[in-house]
Amino acid sequence: MTRKTRLLWLTVAAATLPALAWASGASEMFTQHTLLLIVMITLADWCGWLFERLGMPELVGQIFAGIILGNLALAGVDVDVADMLRSSHFMQYSAELAVVLLLFLVGLESNMGDLLRVGPNATKVAVVGVALPVFMGVGVWHLLGQGDGVEGWFVGAMLAATSVGITAGMLGAAGLLESSSTKVILGAAVIDDVLGVMLLAVLASVVITGDFSALDLVWIVAKAVGFFLVTLFLGRKFMPQIIHVTSMNHHASFWTGFSLCLALTAAQLAAFAGLAPLIGAFVAGLLLDDVHFVVGDDFQKKRVEELLQPITNIMLTIFFVGIGAQVELQTLLDPGALKIIGSLLLVAVVSKGLSGFTVTGKGFDRLGIGLGMIPRGEVGLVFASFAFSHKVFCCEVYSALVMVVLLTTIAGPLLLKPRLKYF
Repeated sequence: MTRKTRLLWLTVAAATLPALAWASGASEMFTQHTLLLIVMITLADWCGWLFERLGMPELVGQIFAGIILGNLALAGVDVDVADMLRSSHFMQYSAELAVVLLLFLVGLESNMGDLLRVGPNATKVAVVGVALPVFMGVGVWHLLGQGDGVEGWFVGAMLAATSVGITAGMLGAAGLLESSSTKVILGAAVIDDVLGVMLLAVLASVVITGDFSALDLVWIVAKAVGFFLVTLFLGRKFMPQIIHVTSMNHHASFWTGFSLCLALTAAQLAAFAGLAPLIGAFVAGLLLDDVHFVVGDDFQKKRVEELLQPITNIMLTIFFVGIGAQVELQTLLDPGALKIIGSLLLVAVVSKGLSGFTVTGKGFDRLGIGLGMIPRGEVGLVFASFAFSHKVFCCEVYSALVMVVLLTTIAGPLLLKPRLKYF
């Protein structure tokens, strides 16, 4: 089924199922969730398709769909979609599961072998590309009069994230994946992911436990690092045997279930350790990086990402629409919100842009490397969403932060495109 056909059938369903649901006497809860899902997925698909046609990432369109649904009151429609999402246990768990799957996929893309081979240039870009946004973000947050607490560190962490998938897609389409500058960007992204998730592990533990003393903070950092090292060690030791035993089953559905359960198990272990579940999912993804499975003639050596794609497509659509639905457009008209957006957007562009100039040697486009690190995309949204769900930010600040992530996701490719000729 082509994408246009799928969109057509979803649109027909969105238009006709409400009447059918009421006529059949379906339960109120089932009807509410069913109709909400139909509308969310249909609108997200159409907006994603439209934004792709305009040369922008699909996730921007999906979040835009959420913003539309969350602000229907501005059009005179008396439906509070944001409240429906917040009050629904199903929707809340779906969003949490989407984050677990997202970090699992990020881990899958972060090849540990590449992490050890990225070289000094990629390491410098990654370290500076994390440190500068964090400290500049905390500093600007203080100058804006927003305080010096954990909020500022979450802002800095959000600005430190990098969604290199957007940049990689553009470079791949231009046939530049083998260029020296591209390899630095992709290598730096691997380290960037690890540093960013480690930072999120610490901040999440601070928020969850409420510990802020220096001694408690050291314990949280030690616990997060220990979880990474122990899990990776045990996984590397026993995963080959587990794969060997389970490889007797060649069905694609089995490997899909195996991967999903591995991500959920690691997420729960992280929760037991007092860390955010998504940290465990990230480590689980690292354990399966570059693993290929034989799952029948039609699925020979399919990667785990491809087997999980049908699940992740739906769950992440719900997640991104939910993020957009929490954005209150009215709050963005406030001069204070516009000041936050403008200031943090400047920090986001400048801090990542400067990281490219740490590269030494010949044959590199330093400005292009920095511009390639600008998009925050889904990773930055995870930081903002986690902080908002744990009441670190108010709705006004959250709305502004989501707009910053969206603007960097759009601005990054636009700024990078003129530099491709130097790659």
